Amino acid sequence: MKKRISILFILFFLLGSSGKIFGVETGANIKKIAVMPFGSHTVGALTFDFTRLITNRLINDKFSVISQDMLEGFLVKKRVRRTDFLDRATIREMGMALNADALMIGSVDLLAGGENPRIAMSAQMIDCVDSAVVWADSISYTGADFATFLGIGKINSVRKLVEVAVTDLLKGLPAEVGVHDELPRPFEIAQASFFPKVLKGGQSTNVSIEVREITGKPTDIKAFVLDTEVELKTEDARWYTGTFTAPSIEGVYSLRLYVTDQGNTLFSMDDLARLRVDNTPPEISVSFRQRLISPNNDGIKDNIPFFPELLKTDILAGWRVEIADEAGAIVRSEEGIGRLPGGFVWRGEDNNFRRVKDGTYFCRLILEDKAGNRSVSPKETIVVDTTPPEVELVLAAEDDKEISLGLKSKDVSKIGSWELIIYDRNGDEAGKFEGKGDIPTELSCELKHAQEGPNPEKGGFLAYSLEVGDIAGNRLEIEKEPLKPPERVVPEREPPEKKELWIEDF
Repeated sequence: MKKRISILFILFFLLGSSGKIFGVETGANIKKIAVMPFGSHTVGALTFDFTRLITNRLINDKFSVISQDMLEGFLVKKRVRRTDFLDRATIREMGMALNADALMIGSVDLLAGGENPRIAMSAQMIDCVDSAVVWADSISYTGADFATFLGIGKINSVRKLVEVAVTDLLKGLPAEVGVHDELPRPFEIAQASFFPKVLKGGQSTNVSIEVREITGKPTDIKAFVLDTEVELKTEDARWYTGTFTAPSIEGVYSLRLYVTDQGNTLFSMDDLARLRVDNTPPEISVSFRQRLISPNNDGIKDNIPFFPELLKTDILAGWRVEIADEAGAIVRSEEGIGRLPGGFVWRGEDNNFRRVKDGTYFCRLILEDKAGNRSVSPKETIVVDTTPPEVELVLAAEDDKEISLGLKSKDVSKIGSWELIIYDRNGDEAGKFEGKGDIPTELSCELKHAQEGPNPEKGGFLAYSLEVGDIAGNRLEIEKEPLKPPERVVPEREPPEKKELWIEDF
């Protein structure tokens, strides 16, 4: 790329970098104003043409107003139907074509009658040379706003309120539109851009510049980023394109243009587009309120929410969430473009919306920013548990006064609470135990009615009822189940002795 700056550009730097290479700064009086349509509003039998009302007010204030027919002819030619279709080049061209110094735009947002009429409206004045907003104001009135003590002075007429509002809105109009170069540019840079405008250092980006002719065409355009010139090409003298290799150091870089017109006058334009160099991957953290899920639709921990957070401001191109099983197979994934959602919710389902098996799963978040930098969050563990606790309870020992119980519990999650009721051989409650957390491995229970003998009508066996809930919300419920007797330990039988055989060796 060329890095040599011509003598003409050196002269520019010697004169200063203000962008005003020629001429003397002078204030420009506002003589002619073009008024974009404000529309008409009807209240009851009254119709208010606000464009005409504002035009009359401006004429009373000694301004010259472009006729609506001339303005409409220009707008039709340029296919401008609304104010948001107006760009900088069109406003400048309007000023040239209609000999207008300023353009007024605005709207009436509220107009209502009744006992207390209301109005709300706003307006802006735009300089037709540089498209800058030189004045803006808004008002919001009700009839009651003008009432003094005992309601005296209240405006009850919507017509009167409109007259007051229009007058007050335009009170602060300036007489000048500011300071301009004596020689305005005969062209306008309609747009200038980098694509992509965010990338890594050393990568290439395309530069695109659109020139809109106002009264003449440029004869030469040079584009610079820092001191590096961007080679530009054009086929129609309207669109100029080039390719630029981004600097290696992170930062924001501006596009500067030097344009020469047919009269050999040099114009400079700074900061027309910005290029961002980003070499740093996104930094992400993921927080969980819980790491245990029991997706059995019982209303307890049926889903697990988690929340991503960008630790540094970054412009994301896309993101992806993955949940994998212990073997590394992805069971659930989701992806999107642009900014991260505020949070995610996993309901224990795979990509086919089927419930996954109980076990341990791992969640991670993958991010890619606009520059192509990619980062992966650390794996976060999630446990899926829909299985009720398993408890084995056996009668370890029994005598005339008490029994001893042996208990074994098994669960993926921790035990939250438990309750055990023991019934004697008459079916009466003999003991009750309960607690939080782990179940003891041994319990003893006194038999209050052991000497009375069993009641045949009540079954004649020891029984128990058991309720156990784990921290995932899974529950085990057993109602009056007979106690298993202790398992007999059968001694292993010794193998019979082998008799030795006498073998004669001849």
